[in-house]
Amino acid sequence: MLTFGWGEILLIVGIIIVVVGPKDLPKLIKQFSSFTRSIKKLSREFKTSLNDIADHDDFKEVKTSINEVNKIKKDLNIEGQLKSEIQSIKDTTDIIDKEVKDIKNIHTK
Repeated sequence: MLTFGWGEILLIVGIIIVVVGPKDLPKLIKQFSSFTRSIKKLSREFKTSLNDIADHDDFKEVKTSINEVNKIKKDLNIEGQLKSEIQSIKDTTDIIDKEVKDIKNIHTK
């Protein structure tokens, strides 16, 4: 980024004084201050207009809809349910395998 030390700032001020002249320096400072005020005013107006747009009812409805969808997504937890179902199937197959082995052992005896 652009960083200035005290030496650079003093050099720039000296050049401005030489170029503009000491008589016109107050006018330049007033113009610069009015320019910065107008930039601040524009930024405030821009921020206010963005906030007004964000507060519009349609955007609020979209935001609430997105929040509801996210809540439903969290509530569903499909991955966890799928893992538990797969584990249940594995447990069932293990029980069936054990029963089949027990039946074979009974028939071989």
